Amino acid sequence: MKTGRANHWATRKFEQEVKASHLRFIDWLDFEEEFRKDFMPLDSESTAINVLETTAYFQGKRTVDNYLDQFRNLIYDSGYTDPKTVVVKFRQGLDHRISMALAGMTYGRPSDTDPEAWFRLAVQMDQTARQTRHSTSLTNNPMSRLPRRAALWRCPDLSRLRPPHASPTPTRPWATPSQWT
Repeated sequence: MKTGRANHWATRKFEQEVKASHLRFIDWLDFEEEFRKDFMPLDSESTAINVLETTAYFQGKRTVDNYLDQFRNLIYDSGYTDPKTVVVKFRQGLDHRISMALAGMTYGRPSDTDPEAWFRLAVQMDQTARQTRHSTSLTNNPMSRLPRRAALWRCPDLSRLRPPHASPTPTRPWATPSQWT
């Protein structure tokens, strides 16, 4: 509560306490009620359901871990409890490649009534794919295995070796006029 809107809210509450010369909140429940009133949407359930009915929550370029964090919050706020609905929504929002790989599994495919198993498998597949892409990009590029100096040594910029107004002579092909004798 040190930045942004939360900071302004907390500052306002502290100033109210100073003016009234007593604590603003009686207990934690009083604080929580005031906080929810000021920070939570009026109908968080409807808001979450509306988001889950669009593509706004889809994974996109995020990792499955990051996608899953937002997805769990939306499911909790929406009040969805049917495991099949949760699995369908989760798979619908996954990156297409991961979703297709999961759909094509013939062995080890989780039950459609076990969202947690789907979550674990999707995270595992995403991490494996990212590690594979990273290691492949390193092994397919031979220059990436060389130290930076070695890579530069193999591909020198020859324009830096010749002065821009050099007039070569037979005995000094790179000499400038001032170096002629």
